[in-house]
Amino acid sequence: MVAASDFIPTPGNGIGNPADRKPPADLDWDMWLGPAPGRPFNPNRFGVDPNHFSYFRFFWDYAGGMMTDWGVHVLDIVHLAMGEPMPQSVTALGGKLWYQDNRETPDTLQVTYQYPGFVAMYEDRSSNGNSMFDQDYGTLFHGSEATLFVNRELYRIIPEKKGAQTIEVKSTTHGNVEHWANFLECVKTRKKPVSDIEICYKTTAACLLGNAAYRSNLRLDWDAARETVVQPEGRKYLAMNYRQPWTLTV
Repeated sequence: MVAASDFIPTPGNGIGNPADRKPPADLDWDMWLGPAPGRPFNPNRFGVDPNHFSYFRFFWDYAGGMMTDWGVHVLDIVHLAMGEPMPQSVTALGGKLWYQDNRETPDTLQVTYQYPGFVAMYEDRSSNGNSMFDQDYGTLFHGSEATLFVNRELYRIIPEKKGAQTIEVKSTTHGNVEHWANFLECVKTRKKPVSDIEICYKTTAACLLGNAAYRSNLRLDWDAARETVVQPEGRKYLAMNYRQPWTLTV
């Protein structure tokens, strides 16, 4: 059993409810929308503010909320540890239960993944930051001998045997510099990077499946041969219809 979670509590007014308005004079709003549906300009849909987190990620036209924002970081650790598999089935429950703003993506979400040989769960909540490990986010691996907690700050091993000592090792770096160095090295040497595109694809796909299961209210089964879901009703959440004159050429 694997659990990947993030708990970042914020006030219920969230990002607010600004009215639609004319875009700033120096912004080409139609070009910014690109292939996404035509919409009136709204400060939250644009969401770019030097003093705030980019809000556009909370609208389905442009992103996938916290499932794709934070889910990729914690589920990536799951895939790394378990051999980079793809989930076989996905279910999701949640909703916009806390924020009273104009975002579209859920603020409370639980996604369950059936993988070959194990089950994983992703959880996100915005109204409460309490965690049994006193961390905002992280990934838990529940094994027969111990539980491993890991995030960018530390890893912690909690043995199943009563009385056994918990082991904790804190990190001295978040790893970003190492990732950049590895990327530049691979540009020069043509070696495969530690975080290869195929690894990133599988993690991103797992997050998109979580959102598709939530939005379709279905248990979705992954068709590995065709790289889509078995259920036709869920497929529309895995792609977008491009607004004219935008097209996608494969």
